[in-house]
Amino acid sequence: MSVTAPAHPSMAPPVAARLRRGLVGAAFLAAGGLAWWWLATHHFGGAGGDSGHATDQPAAAVAPDGIVSLPPETVSADVDVVRVRRVPLRDHVTVPGRVDYDARRQVDYGAPVDGIVSQVNVRVRQRVKAGDPLAELSSRDVGMARNDVRKCMADLEIAAKAADWAATIHRNVEAMLVALEPHPPLDDIDRRFGKEVLGNYRQLILGSYSKFVQAEKVRASTSSLEGGGVLSGRIVEERQSNLEVARENFYAQCEEARFLTQQERDKSVAEREQAERVLEISREHLRALVGNSAVDDATGDQPDDDSLSTLVLRSPIDGLVEDIFVARGERVAPGKRMFVVADTSTLWVRAMVHERQWTAVDVADGQSVSVTVPGALVHDATATINHVGATVEAESRSVPLVAELDNDDAHYKPGMFVWVDLPQGVLRDAIAVPAEAVMRHDGRTFVFVPEGGGRFRRRDVQTGIETDALIEVTSGLDEGDEVVSRGAFLLKSRLLLEKETEGGSAAARTPPGTASPGGPGRQHTHEGLAVSSSRPWRQAKPWMAKRGRHGESGGLEGRSERPGEATWPAPAPDQSAHSPGMPTAHGGPGRHQPTDVGQGEVGGMPSLAVKPEARCSRA
Repeated sequence: MSVTAPAHPSMAPPVAARLRRGLVGAAFLAAGGLAWWWLATHHFGGAGGDSGHATDQPAAAVAPDGIVSLPPETVSADVDVVRVRRVPLRDHVTVPGRVDYDARRQVDYGAPVDGIVSQVNVRVRQRVKAGDPLAELSSRDVGMARNDVRKCMADLEIAAKAADWAATIHRNVEAMLVALEPHPPLDDIDRRFGKEVLGNYRQLILGSYSKFVQAEKVRASTSSLEGGGVLSGRIVEERQSNLEVARENFYAQCEEARFLTQQERDKSVAEREQAERVLEISREHLRALVGNSAVDDATGDQPDDDSLSTLVLRSPIDGLVEDIFVARGERVAPGKRMFVVADTSTLWVRAMVHERQWTAVDVADGQSVSVTVPGALVHDATATINHVGATVEAESRSVPLVAELDNDDAHYKPGMFVWVDLPQGVLRDAIAVPAEAVMRHDGRTFVFVPEGGGRFRRRDVQTGIETDALIEVTSGLDEGDEVVSRGAFLLKSRLLLEKETEGGSAAARTPPGTASPGGPGRQHTHEGLAVSSSRPWRQAKPWMAKRGRHGESGGLEGRSERPGEATWPAPAPDQSAHSPGMPTAHGGPGRHQPTDVGQGEVGGMPSLAVKPEARCSRA
C-alpha cells in the first residue's frame, strides 16, 4: 500500500504573495482614477466648488456677426455719422525728404586768409544784418595788400595831376595860337595870356612872334627908303631875308607847340588810365583776400585803429548766426570754417523721387505740394516747387526735387525728416468718406453703418485713392449712405473684444478632462488677433508716422495709426503674461508670445490697434 506524503509548507507563500500584489495594484489604480477625476472636475473644469456644474450653465448671449451695440449716452458723446458724397480726388505718391537751408540765403563763412582771430563779435542764434561785424582777423597778407592799394592810389593821384596840367597847357596854347593868327600887337597878347598856364611854350611862341613882328617893322621902313636910293639893294635884300626867316621860325614854333602840347596831354591821360588800372588790380587782389567782406575803396575795410593787418569780417546777408567754429586767439588757414549765417524765414524741402516713380509724377515749377513734418508741432504744411533736378543721382537713383517752405515763425528746423505728397494721374470725381471712417483688420477694409437704436453694422468696402482727409470707396457704399466717422475706432475695438469674449466663453464650456490650449494665462487667438487675457489694459502714448506707398524704390506702403490711436506696449521681459513654468509656443517656460496687434483704450473702452507696418484707419 502506498502512502501519500503531506504537502510541503513552503508551497503556500507564493500564492499569498501574488494575491497581495494584486490587491496593492488595484488600490493604486483606484487612487489614480480618483486623482484624475478630481483634477478633471476641480482644475480643468474651473476652480471652486461650483466648477462641476460649469458645463451645465447656458452659453452667454452673443450679438450677430458684425453688429456692435453702444449705450445711447456713448453714441451721443463719442460717435459722429456723415453721409457718403462725391468729391474730386487725385491720386498721389508719397516720397521721403528733409528740410534744408535755402541755398540762396545761407552762407558758410570761411577764413579768407591766413591769420589769427583777434576778436569774435557775435554769438550763436544772434540776429545780424548785412554788413554787421562778425569777427576781426589779423593777417600779414591783408596788410601788404592794403599797402599796395595805398601806393597805387598815390600814383594815380600824381598821374591825374600831371594829366590835368598837360590838358590845361594844351588848351591855353591852342587859344594863344588862334589869337596870334591876325598878328596883333605883342602887348595885347601879353595882357590876354599873361596869367594863363602856358609852361615853357610861352617863351618859345612869344619869343619867335616878337622877332617876327620886329622883322616886319624893319622891312616896312626899308621899303620907304628903297625908293629914294638911300639904302643899297643888298641891305634891302638882307632885311627881306630876315623877315622871311623870322616868319618861318614863328610858324615852326607854333606847329611844334601845338604837337608837343597835344602829345603831352595824351601821354598824361594814358599814364593816368594805367594808374587807375593798377589801382583796380590792387583792390581786386585785396577783395580776393578778404572774401565776402565789404571792401572800402580807400581803406580795404580797414578798422578805425589804422592797423593795416586787421581785417573785419562782416555778414554778407541778413539772418541768424547758426553756428560758430572759432575762438579768440585761434590761428586759421584760408578756407577754415568760421561761421554759418542763414536766413531761415524760407527753407528748402529736398525730396527724392525714384527714377521708376518719376514718370508717374506730375510736378512743375511753382506748383504747390503737401508736406508732412512728423517732428514738428504743426505737422502739415504746403511748399512751392522751386526746381526739379535735371539729372538722376548715381547713388540713390533718384531725381531731386526742391520746394520752398515758408518758415516765418521759425517752426521748422533744417535737418527735419518730411514726407512729400506729389500728385499723379488725373483729377476725377469719386465717392469718398472721411479717412477716420475707414478701418482695417486682418487684411480687410470696412466701415460701420448705423442701423438705429445704438446698433452699428460692419460693412466691408474696397478703397482707391487716399488723401490725408478723404479715402475713395470703389465698392461697398453708394452716394448718400451714412457711415460712422468719429468713433469708428471705438466700434472696431468693441467688435473685436466681443469676438474675444465669445472665444473665452467657448473655452469656459470645454468638457471636463479637456484642458484649454496653453493653460492659465495663455494668450488666445481669434481670426489672427492675439491678445493676452491676463494682462490689464492701459493707454499708451500717442504716436504718428506718415503713411507711404510701395514704390520701386522700396518705400513704405500703408498707413500707420494717427494721433489719438492707442497702442499696447510689449511687456518687459520680467513681466510675462504667462504663468511661471508654463510652456509656450516657443518651447520655453514663461516666455512672452509675440502678438500681431497692440492694445489700448479709446474713450475709456478697450481697443485694438494694428501694427504700423500694415494699413489701418486714422482714428
